[in-house]
Amino acid sequence: MSIDADTEREIGRLCRRVVREENLPGLSVAVTDADETLFAEGLGSRDLTGNRPATPETLYGIASCTKSFAGVALLQLVESGICDLDDPVSAYTPVEFDEPEPTLHHLLTHSSGLPSLGVSETLLARRLRLPDPNVPLGDIEDFYAHVDAADAERTDPPGERFAYCNTGYALLGETVESLTGKPFEEYVTEHVFEPLGMERSTFDDHEFSMADDHMTQYRQTDDGLMASSLPTRDIGAATGGILTSVSEMAQYLRLHLNGGAAAGERLLDAETLARAHAGHVDVPGRAAGREGPDRSYGYGWFRDEGFLGDRTLLGHSGSITVSSAYQGFLPDEEVGVALAANTSPAFPLGVVGEGVLATLLGEDPAESVPFFRLRRRHRRLAGEYSAYEGVMNATVERDGATLRVDFDHPLKDGETVLFPAEPDESEGRDGDTVYRYETVDSAGRREPVEFRVEDGEASLLIDRWRLRAT
Repeated sequence: MSIDADTEREIGRLCRRVVREENLPGLSVAVTDADETLFAEGLGSRDLTGNRPATPETLYGIASCTKSFAGVALLQLVESGICDLDDPVSAYTPVEFDEPEPTLHHLLTHSSGLPSLGVSETLLARRLRLPDPNVPLGDIEDFYAHVDAADAERTDPPGERFAYCNTGYALLGETVESLTGKPFEEYVTEHVFEPLGMERSTFDDHEFSMADDHMTQYRQTDDGLMASSLPTRDIGAATGGILTSVSEMAQYLRLHLNGGAAAGERLLDAETLARAHAGHVDVPGRAAGREGPDRSYGYGWFRDEGFLGDRTLLGHSGSITVSSAYQGFLPDEEVGVALAANTSPAFPLGVVGEGVLATLLGEDPAESVPFFRLRRRHRRLAGEYSAYEGVMNATVERDGATLRVDFDHPLKDGETVLFPAEPDESEGRDGDTVYRYETVDSAGRREPVEFRVEDGEASLLIDRWRLRAT
């Protein structure tokens, strides 16, 4: 695959717009096919104080993108014959669960029956010097005690329900150590990083801080960006501990695009790796315009079989509050993308990755990717509105995936949140458009709301009012 100059420019424009609009200090992006990196660029600054530029080699915390590395590690151990994915986790860690016990497969697919136990959230908050519930998590023994006491928190039998659970991946990391006698970090370095030539990738915050090209991480606050410490964790490295660059993430993506082989090394048989990419459990929720659950989860990968219509996309986002990342690939088109930023926006970087992939395939993200389509619509609808003769006024503002209407009248003063409703939008015979939303009134009733765009002018129909954009 090749990328022409026009496509490169469009990818750059898309990413620069995200940097500007979302107040990201810096963003790095790399695109790869099965053989080589096709495009790589850094945008903005990896460090604002020195205004040092972000590059494709800048080291970032890639957070939960680490989870697929845990999947590779466990599959390598399965292939070697020293464990089986149907083994209970209690066979390798000192935790106890009532029957039926969750297996390694259940932990890999977030279907153990455990909800989030807050381990990662607590440790991240603690390292960022933010308030936390003061759960004892000073060492691995504290962690095991925390998990053991939570058996009654299980919501469903294993395998029945997807519930994202970092604790499960922390247990998988400990399983790798139990099976190999090496910490998870050391195993992944020797058996994934080194064979793939990922020479700068690390779990070590000291190594990271001594590297020539690494991010300064920033936390989004009400007062703007704040330089922050790096919240690495001694417990749970498998949940999100890798520090790497998009260039080296592209090297890793080639492993998945080539069925387990890359950089002249075979890390897994293709059939074994395919288990990581399969959709083992449905993920609740759906994108606008989709019917029913539209994603499933493998071993560290979300699987979407309806991307841009009928394409299969495997991807995963990650955030540690002060850094965020995404890696994703289209197996049939044999192309992948990696992104990383030195803060975390209000949305997962995966939506930006989807926009990059859409651009690569000749699609306009504002038309084909729900996130960008909704953003364009909300930019169009935001603004000041007024009813007949100015008897009622309102301000419509974007608020993530919703709109917020702030009324300005002595008898109706307050905010109303509007949720996009189906159908997504409809075109009239003159090209006019109706955008449908709904809100919930004080009695709990769902009420329809419409924006009508006629002859280029927007009006809002809400409750008893028609308000025109001014």
